[in-house]
Amino acid sequence: MANAVIRQRSYLEGRFGDRVSFREIERKLYGHDIAEIPGLIKPLIGDTTPDAVVQPQSEEDLVELATWAMDNKVPLTPRGKATSGYGGAIPVKKGIVVDFYRMNKVVRIDPDGRTATVQAGVVWEKLDRELAKHWLTLRLYPSSYPSSTVGGWLAQGGAGIGSYEAGWFCENVISARVVLPDGTVKEFAGPDLDLIAEAEGTTGLISQVTIRVQPREKLDLMAISCPDAHDVQRLMQSFINEKLPIWSVLFINPRMAELRNKSPMQEHYGHYDEEKVPLPISYIIILAFRSKDSPRSSVSCPPCWRLLMRRG
Repeated sequence: MANAVIRQRSYLEGRFGDRVSFREIERKLYGHDIAEIPGLIKPLIGDTTPDAVVQPQSEEDLVELATWAMDNKVPLTPRGKATSGYGGAIPVKKGIVVDFYRMNKVVRIDPDGRTATVQAGVVWEKLDRELAKHWLTLRLYPSSYPSSTVGGWLAQGGAGIGSYEAGWFCENVISARVVLPDGTVKEFAGPDLDLIAEAEGTTGLISQVTIRVQPREKLDLMAISCPDAHDVQRLMQSFINEKLPIWSVLFINPRMAELRNKSPMQEHYGHYDEEKVPLPISYIIILAFRSKDSPRSSVSCPPCWRLLMRRG
């Protein structure tokens, strides 16, 4: 057993150099995601400290690592930025954590086709900055936009900011390249994307993703305060019935509003002079829509928009 461990370590060091780590402190950091494992569950899964952390920088690296891991029966756990907090990136069988930190390239942006192809480790904010150079932007993005990755969201699944119009993230993915456990590479598209979306890496290691994007347009915001949750439901149903051109909807409950009012004013990223406006302690709907669709600029305003203008 000791000789096998030495051989495995020697291979990883020889193949990945400074892109593999066996340091204890670093391995412990990779043993959890952004959240603490609940005390009720932690005893059931035991020690989640991986044996090593590897940072591939290409699909070829993933192919070789997957092939080697299968031959040597070493578990692999893919990890983007581990922002989900649901345990999807925790190495419950130890082995190797595959950190996609270095697979962060924007491969191609197609302004005419309105698509973007990226390596799986690209952070959403970085991709959005690159899209802005072509006067494009994201159709939707997670609330962890400044730090989470494209591949991580596809593996985790879900909806986010912009999903009121765009739907689930998987519905905005055109294709994804995946390195399967035996080292072969397969491109998933159409209905086959269901095999990797929300699978948390169990199908294989996502190496590249192509997504739909949209033109960059100015957005307007509107916040509506409701006295109770039933008002929120009725108002949202009226939006749906009227087919209002809303891009995104966010909700704040009374407790969240109270905590927001107690939080200190932001003092970073140019927010030094920001005036903090207290929120009403109620249920709040925040709507985002394109300026061209604003009720303030619409000639023929739907009845529901007129209702909101009277409320505002």
